[in-house]
Amino acid sequence: MDLHTSDGQTIFYETYGDRDGLPVLLLHGLGAEHQMWGPQFSSYPSQGFFLIVPDLRGHGLSSIPPRFTLQDCARDMAELTGKVGLERCNVVGVSMGGLVAQLLACDFPGVVGKLVVVDSFSGVSTWGERINGWLASLLLAVLPTWLQTRLLVATYSRMGQPIVAAYFEQQLGRMDRPLLREMRREINRFDILSRLYEIRSPTLVLAGDRFGRTAVNMARRTAAGIDRSQFTILPGGGDPSNLLVPTAFDEAVQTFLRRGPR
Repeated sequence: MDLHTSDGQTIFYETYGDRDGLPVLLLHGLGAEHQMWGPQFSSYPSQGFFLIVPDLRGHGLSSIPPRFTLQDCARDMAELTGKVGLERCNVVGVSMGGLVAQLLACDFPGVVGKLVVVDSFSGVSTWGERINGWLASLLLAVLPTWLQTRLLVATYSRMGQPIVAAYFEQQLGRMDRPLLREMRREINRFDILSRLYEIRSPTLVLAGDRFGRTAVNMARRTAAGIDRSQFTILPGGGDPSNLLVPTAFDEAVQTFLRRGPR
């Protein structure tokens, strides 16, 4: 199915489950698309969830925009929930999807019920964090595509995750390279630490520990800035934890979404 946005883009999305189920919008990360959520859309519908699973602009089957901003992605998602006929929706975002989810909660607070931010961050505060982002942009700019892909595949393969490695190898091979570099620069610029107080949705922040202390600390800072938030480390997880440790991820997310007010 397609959403035609207010600025002329086409956003592909799929839905899974009974529309009377607990609604959840799933937002993928950089270089991925809706199939990244395979473990979730193959099991959540039978457990009473109604899933809305889009390809963010510039990814998968969605159109390539003339320029890419995370604010545009957030507006797309607000428009998508309206098209699907949902006044409010729980939102789960992994990595770059977590950035979009936070912006959605800030800019369109009426849309977001509960919020789950996974393997993500809200801004950089240390030189080490800035250098990590700069290096990621530099590698995209100077390394040939085949070498970038080989390095990424090797990372997941060393973790014993050949299926995840194969998935990202396939998806990154399809990405528009200039657009991918623009997306990386947009991620590096992202900083809403000063706006986190605006998020009124009950929030769960999850962080896998496979990619080091810096990633965990950045996620912890997100949780610290949001009122009524919870912070949980997923042992063995990492960007994206929904694929690396799906059982632990699903247990944490489903428990949070089912608990208390929806």
